[in-house]
Amino acid sequence: MQIVIDTLNYIAGLGPAIMMPIIILIIGLIFRVKFQTLIKSALTTGVGFLGVNLIINQFVSVVGPLAQQMVVRFHLTTDIIDVGWPARAAATWSFNLAAIVVFVVLGVNILMLVLKWTRCVMVDFWSYNHFIVSAGLVYALTNNAIYALIAAALDAAITFKLADWTQPLCEKFFGLEGVSFPTSNSVCWAPVAWGLNKVWDKVPGLNKLHASPSAISKRFGIFGEPLFVGVVLGSLIALLAGAPVKGILSAAMYTAATMVLTPKMMQVLMSGLMPFAEAVKGILNTRFKGSNFHIGIDAALTIANESAIAVGILMVPITLVLAVVLPYNRLLPITDIAYQAMWLAAWPVAMSKGDVVKGLLSTVLITMVMLFIATTLANIHTSMAIAGGFVLPEGVHLISTEDMGTHLLAFLIWLFAHILPR
Repeated sequence: MQIVIDTLNYIAGLGPAIMMPIIILIIGLIFRVKFQTLIKSALTTGVGFLGVNLIINQFVSVVGPLAQQMVVRFHLTTDIIDVGWPARAAATWSFNLAAIVVFVVLGVNILMLVLKWTRCVMVDFWSYNHFIVSAGLVYALTNNAIYALIAAALDAAITFKLADWTQPLCEKFFGLEGVSFPTSNSVCWAPVAWGLNKVWDKVPGLNKLHASPSAISKRFGIFGEPLFVGVVLGSLIALLAGAPVKGILSAAMYTAATMVLTPKMMQVLMSGLMPFAEAVKGILNTRFKGSNFHIGIDAALTIANESAIAVGILMVPITLVLAVVLPYNRLLPITDIAYQAMWLAAWPVAMSKGDVVKGLLSTVLITMVMLFIATTLANIHTSMAIAGGFVLPEGVHLISTEDMGTHLLAFLIWLFAHILPR
């Protein structure tokens, strides 16, 4: 079993940019996709993933320190330390049932496909770690392996159904044909964003507003284009952080570059992914008439659009304010604040058809819930991290992450597990 766990940890450590091309090659060979098409699709998809990650990581490397400067400038403090999503992921893959969970979830996906309960073919091995979160939380509560595996299976089944439900939006809004995002801690927020958008549509004034990047550009001309919006938003963040002129200019250019280049890298990624997805879908749909399968990939691609980036940038200072003023929150979100802000903004802007104002309102409310979950699960997060080999810094007793707070579905399953017999 330890060999299996070590293998899973090694594969997970490769990251999506390397793992996805490998998975594409393996699946393509199984389905006998033309090799020339397959190898080009795999490599181009990997290049696209790396391109998106390089741009986003560079942006985060600039905005992250600005958020830390805001913390110092405005004397913000809490007692739970944000250690970032890699610590959570490492703890998850080190969970002693991780290998079994992977096979359980794989079995759930195959069973649901055979029974035609889902159309999602889950090829994103990396995102299996989010199902392990559910298992880890329930196991920490009940010390019952069966309950933990059932929790992971339930999380997976619901996630696959949500991926089916949101798949048309992946095509219409994100422009990704034939794919879906069965990443549990992302797609679980889609129903919440849908409900909130229904509320905004009934509010006078808001229901007639459509502040998408294209609408803003049309109204304000060149100054409404993503390039200039990025300059303004980046400068605003730097000014709030009290950055010098160099810092302001740097933030402005990096934000503008992110707004402009990320969609272009998405085009590269999709030029590689689409031939593979279409080939696999064609084979599956031929063998299983009327099934109309879609390929499940990493939801990190949801942030690669102008509206999510714009709302995410605005959410950086707002998240810090929420962290201080919300009476129940004890987490100071620093490490992943820029990335997680865009992550949480993805479905709100998608449900509002790119409307930045409605997307921002929904993301604020969702962030409030995220902080509550991250604070509530801090004790378990700390225990799981220590079990996974994480060493607490001197003087630190509790850790958590915004990433843990995004696991809404896992949190709800954990709450339900409290009533289970022990």
